[in-house]
Amino acid sequence: MTLRGVFLGLALLACAASARAVTLEGTITHPTKTGAGAKLLVEALGLDKDEHPISRSTTSDAHGHYKFENLPAPAAYLVRAHYQGLSFPGGSTGFRSADPGQTQTLDFKVYEQSSDASQVHMTSLQWVVTRSAGVWRVQQLATVANPTEFVVLVPPPAPAPLGMGLASGHGPLDTMMGRLPDGVMEHDSIAEVRGPIFPGDEGFSFQVEYDVEAKGDFATEIAIPSAVENFTLYVQDFGVDVEAGELHPARPARQDDQIYQSFIGFDLPAGTRLPVHIRVLPPAQPWPQSLVILLAALGAGALLFYVAAPVVREALRGARAEQSLEPESPAKAALAAALADLEHDFETGKLSAEDRERLRADLRREAIAALARERSAGAAPPPPAPVVDSFCRSCGRAFAPGDRFCAACGKPL
Repeated sequence: MTLRGVFLGLALLACAASARAVTLEGTITHPTKTGAGAKLLVEALGLDKDEHPISRSTTSDAHGHYKFENLPAPAAYLVRAHYQGLSFPGGSTGFRSADPGQTQTLDFKVYEQSSDASQVHMTSLQWVVTRSAGVWRVQQLATVANPTEFVVLVPPPAPAPLGMGLASGHGPLDTMMGRLPDGVMEHDSIAEVRGPIFPGDEGFSFQVEYDVEAKGDFATEIAIPSAVENFTLYVQDFGVDVEAGELHPARPARQDDQIYQSFIGFDLPAGTRLPVHIRVLPPAQPWPQSLVILLAALGAGALLFYVAAPVVREALRGARAEQSLEPESPAKAALAAALADLEHDFETGKLSAEDRERLRADLRREAIAALARERSAGAAPPPPAPVVDSFCRSCGRAFAPGDRFCAACGKPL
């Protein structure tokens, strides 16, 4: 063997050890029968990180214990056991790494069968309506609860205990597994549920999808053949108006960057019919170019006003201040200085209150007199009276009142 062959063999052994390093185990029990979980076929179905399927099987021991060793990891697993012709789900788990010694435990129960469906009921029903490439797509998901300690299974010809109405004009049903789950049959636009319905609040759940060929709007009537505790309708909001009858509008939902209008209903009795009409709104019309230009101009003007208003207000305030300023009077300045000195002497204890008031009164009288002198000195002198001669400068004759010319020589005044 060459060195290359030895190296390749060691590498393969290392890969195998790292890919088979985890353990999955648990115990299967029965609520009333001791030892019912013994010698059962148990399967572990999984997917590795590359989504390659993994399938392992074993048999439980006399105490109902099962164990899967050296499982590939990282991977996710689902466990189930076969009892009296039924496959009982045992839960799911996952391993994030292939570290040796990792162990996960899944304990679960198996039950007897019963055809009594009087206590099973539909706890939730959900409709999701979307549109793509002009085709409406409807997705429906139902959950059924079974409060008993039996697996409910109602075979034909007995009537189906539960049903889920489908939209009128629906296309072929599609599911995650490519076919309807065991116990579900389509009959007259109703997906009938016969079981097996396992005990628990989520004893049975199933989902179907289909297309509805409808030009333009989507209109249907949601039939509720079986009572439903909680009903939810989600409509993809790409510009639609939804009329949902008696359903109550709820807060819009968001998923995968899509907005959905939501409508809910509670405790819907069997036989309820919910009319739904989804109208596609016309696309918004673009605004005329002239209106866009006008709005842009108004916006620019508003912005300019917003920016310039403080500057204009400050300039006007300064202009008003300049107009109101007058040269300070010397008398006023002297009075202000004297009053300041007077207050300082009073506060430092140099003057009594009586002296302070007497001196303030004296200062006011002096200031008033000084202001009067300033006003009289600063007032403009009255215009001089015109000088009128009383005698004629040519002949010396005296003028009479009202004369404009000399009565002797005729000279003008």
